[in-house]
Amino acid sequence: MKNVITFLMCSLCIITGIAQSDLTGNQIVIPEKTPALEALYQEAKALEQNGTAAEINANRLAIKNAWQEIDPEVAALYKPIAATNYPLGGDGSYRPNTIPERPEQTRAPEDWATDKLLRDGYIDGLDMDVTTDGDIYVAAFENFTGSGSDSNLYIYRSTDGGNTFVLWQNLPVISSLFAKIQTITIDGTGDDYLLVYSMFQNGVFQALRWNMASGAFDFQSITFDDVIDFGVDTNFPGTTASQRVFATYNKSDNSTYSARSTAGSYGFDWVDETSLGIFTEQIEFSYGLNGGCYTAFIGFNSRSLRANANDNYNDPASWGTNETVAAGASTESLNPTIRATRKAFASDEVLIIASSRAAGSSNPFDGQAYRRESGAAYVPVSYVTTSSGYDIVHIDTWMSTAGPVEVIESSYVRDRIDDTQDDVNRSNQYDGNTFGPYEGVGDTGRNVFDGFPSAIAETNDGLPCMAFAGTSISGTYGYGLYFDAKNGVTAGIDENSFEGFKFYPNPAQEVLNLSANNTIENVSIFSLIGQKVFETSVNDNETSIDIASLTPGVYLMKAMIDGNSATYKIIKQ
Repeated sequence: MKNVITFLMCSLCIITGIAQSDLTGNQIVIPEKTPALEALYQEAKALEQNGTAAEINANRLAIKNAWQEIDPEVAALYKPIAATNYPLGGDGSYRPNTIPERPEQTRAPEDWATDKLLRDGYIDGLDMDVTTDGDIYVAAFENFTGSGSDSNLYIYRSTDGGNTFVLWQNLPVISSLFAKIQTITIDGTGDDYLLVYSMFQNGVFQALRWNMASGAFDFQSITFDDVIDFGVDTNFPGTTASQRVFATYNKSDNSTYSARSTAGSYGFDWVDETSLGIFTEQIEFSYGLNGGCYTAFIGFNSRSLRANANDNYNDPASWGTNETVAAGASTESLNPTIRATRKAFASDEVLIIASSRAAGSSNPFDGQAYRRESGAAYVPVSYVTTSSGYDIVHIDTWMSTAGPVEVIESSYVRDRIDDTQDDVNRSNQYDGNTFGPYEGVGDTGRNVFDGFPSAIAETNDGLPCMAFAGTSISGTYGYGLYFDAKNGVTAGIDENSFEGFKFYPNPAQEVLNLSANNTIENVSIFSLIGQKVFETSVNDNETSIDIASLTPGVYLMKAMIDGNSATYKIIKQ
């Protein structure tokens, strides 16, 4: 029998806590920082953006030593995580049975392309990420429960904006079944890597890593201590050697921890595991900007949707107090996701979205969003309300690392409760103020699997794309891995671009410079909803255009050269 992640897989839990604790659960009160410590923390923020890995790590040790003089218990929070690698390998000899052929598919009415079938086989979980250059990585796993409890991870890559995909990596795993994965891309100046953070059903939490250029593979365990859920995200300094990954996660006793990778390790060598002094399940994590880290979870006794924030790169002594976002006594919340825009902590903007209904009710679940602005309390924001007979489940969010844009892509699965209709996936974009109208994604007649999220992201022209699983006729497991993108997203990078055409800087604040081998006749700029916001005649090989009046955000620039046009994504800061 296939093991799948279902909508009501876990009870979600927490008890309140007001102080951080050590790994034994004893509460630790964080003393006030001395001026010297404050200076070290300010140095840490500067180094995370511009420092070398050695400088970042030296600063961390200086903070630890400074705490040692003030409070050794706090200094003890700064430590490596001791873990030995769990073996991977195997020949992946299992092949799935076929399922009955589907009826011919037709397009949904919304403006998305035809679904691309990446894998014709069972899918038990998936995730997706996109690099700053627009390369798309879709990771999916299959658990072979009938052949020795082995599993396999498949990674598909597109380097042409989603037009074509190749099976880039195929990793068999012996004697272990995946439970959850999240993909992280580390790209910029220096070596680029794809990481798939993986939680296995035996509680092992590992980082699987591939060099994007060579495909060289390595892996490292983060912890063996019965992890049952996790969330990860990354910062994005220009140099990849300085980039770090951050996480919050639950262990089997429902205790909650945070940790972070070491600068210079490209997502490996995790340190500073710290208990948050609370009990949770179904936890998620997001990084914002300049050190802002955010986590969301559901309560064990209270059943409340709650959140916490850290203003200094998951520093173990910098967590705040837990905030109740939606009280469990009045609201039942499930499957929270959290995403922060690229704003500094003092002026941040953070969204939590969860399946929601009145506590004690048997009504269907709606989608409910909550927004934090500039460090204030979370307040409700309308997301999606459905009609009787449907649940809004398995919400996913994504946003570009470029800033200070506020666009957050979101997706959800609309589950037909009695299975008399196909389950469908939807895309819904947040523009910094409100959510736009939802858009259908899967082809008409496609029964989308309702057991885990449809992963949302953007292609390199700033429009949404989605990876998702279909399902069998019975609907009991995921079958078929699909990719779809909004029309215009995968218009053909090779066929719709000009050799020698350059535009810089991108992102730009006031002036965008353009140059081409041939005469640039005309340039137009459009918002993501298709509204023309700028147009100028050029008739020269080089020009500079003034974009200072544009609202910060993502735009599409259409250039006309020799009677042909091509469209490019630009970002106004």
